[in-house]
Amino acid sequence: MARDGADPQTRILEAARAEFAAYGLAGARIDRIAKNAQASKERLYAYYSDKQQLFLEVLEVNLREFASDAVLTAHDVPAFAGALFDHAVLHGDHLRMIDWARLETDGTWLPALEVMLGYRDEQVRRIRLAQEAGRVDAAWDPVQLMTLIFGIASAWMHEPGAVVPRGNPVAPAVVAARRANVVHAVERLIAPSAIGPIN
Repeated sequence: MARDGADPQTRILEAARAEFAAYGLAGARIDRIAKNAQASKERLYAYYSDKQQLFLEVLEVNLREFASDAVLTAHDVPAFAGALFDHAVLHGDHLRMIDWARLETDGTWLPALEVMLGYRDEQVRRIRLAQEAGRVDAAWDPVQLMTLIFGIASAWMHEPGAVVPRGNPVAPAVVAARRANVVHAVERLIAPSAIGPIN
């Protein structure tokens, strides 16, 4: 349910975020979004021309939040992986939206795609700086390393055996252990070794 006291467009956007994360583009229903936003369908269509435009707006908002929340700083790549994991745990809807976008759109996510590519390119630049500072094995291609780090950080969100029913959160101790494993795995991944990665 949207926040009380928010303006209609904000309520619509908040309701749409929950709806699209749960049902995707095809399964989402405009009438349900409008009802949960305490707004009319006519008001919704005054802001957004169709369901896909609203979906892409939600995707862009989510990606901007993600891009500001998980950033590589101080050449600390393992801490960056931990921050990615934390964001995925707290905002699983963001990952679901990316998955829905891959499945249900033609790949033309602009400007949402521009946000994601800009974010990726900036983190890749920071990985290169960490390599120059001797904190990351220089044998890694930074773009490929960024992909692997993201995959490790989000592994439990996509691993079938780790799925739990909605409304049954994972125990804090389990989340902490998973986070520690993510950080440790990335520490080992970036450590200089005699046998470098395949480029």
